[in-house]
Amino acid sequence: MEVKDLTFDIEIKKKSFFNKHDQSEVEVLKNINISIKNNEFVCIVGPSGCGKTTLMNVIGGLIETEEQSILLDKQKLNIDENFGYVFQTSRLLPWLTVRENIELVCDEKKNKKRIDELLSSFDLYEFENYFPKSISGGMRRKVSLARALARNPKILLMDEPFVSLDQPTSESLYNVLVNYWNNNPLTIILITHNLKEAILLGDRIIFFSKRPASVVYDHKVKSKRKNLSVDNNDIQEEYTYLKKKFPSLLKGLI
Repeated sequence: MEVKDLTFDIEIKKKSFFNKHDQSEVEVLKNINISIKNNEFVCIVGPSGCGKTTLMNVIGGLIETEEQSILLDKQKLNIDENFGYVFQTSRLLPWLTVRENIELVCDEKKNKKRIDELLSSFDLYEFENYFPKSISGGMRRKVSLARALARNPKILLMDEPFVSLDQPTSESLYNVLVNYWNNNPLTIILITHNLKEAILLGDRIIFFSKRPASVVYDHKVKSKRKNLSVDNNDIQEEYTYLKKKFPSLLKGLI
């Protein structure tokens, strides 16, 4: 099978948590079946608290459920080798420099060239010896992204990585991410509550129901990534169309 035909298949029959307060079982995910093509950019949106982050944590191996199947080309994945993870916050170690935070996930000597390339690609070279507290929030997100990509993962998981950033900073990071992805194709799964962001970045948008989350709509994005601003006309038109077609589904999204 050629690389271009590889698929990433996610099947989760059920994921629940135990609520200690009232001694009840809380079902978070139910009958999730998602198939993603190689190098596809897929965005997942849904109501707050529906289980999007739980899904990401199951995919990335941070939590487990007995009723799950996470496969690449029908083979079980090695989590360490195949995934990069970007969280809602940068999660940088404050006592390490920018370079040291990126080096943290790989062998410095074997991967020096790779780290140099990432520092250059993300315009971080002049800040490589700075500590996280000395750089902006947007730049810390860049470092977090570079760290997630340091080992050349096949799949990049991003859990609302642009949340709480202002629009200019977010759009600057969109450009960094898309430029990297265009030159170094990989599969990306992005969770966001921002519908315009999903239209702007994604090839597909998968809509989740309220908890327990299940897939209720799979939308192929029509807009092209020719202008990475949420204010461009194509984004606005598709956003308006989706909001009118699914008003109850998209309630609470921005």
